Amino acid sequence: MRVEEILAKKGDNVHTISPSGSVHEAAVLLQDKGIGAVVCTDPTGGVVGIFSERDIARAVARHGWDSIDMSVAETMTRDVITCRLDDDLEYLLTVMTETRCRHIPVVRDGIVIGLVSIGDLVKAKQE
Repeated sequence: MRVEEILAKKGDNVHTISPSGSVHEAAVLLQDKGIGAVVCTDPTGGVVGIFSERDIARAVARHGWDSIDMSVAETMTRDVITCRLDDDLEYLLTVMTETRCRHIPVVRDGIVIGLVSIGDLVKAKQE
């Protein structure tokens, strides 16, 4: 199964945030949408980072509760693994296992067009 088929079933809605947003703003977005990560994008929709619950925990561990006022840019994960629509589910499962990432943005022509999580992949594999 390919990423394109997974997005066709789950949808291609991607929640994004500007790197200039605050950690608090990002945390509220995660809570309100019931999601584990948001993609950090530039004004053109290009991926510049990813911000997850894990990044919140790391920010608090490093900077204390004051990290809530820090920018997403200061705390996001910058080395983002991305994938394409034609990538295979088994390949992505291997990548996620080896790199211990739980969310991978889907890009086309440098623009984010979707997001797959480890849960999405496991669900698709079971179907």
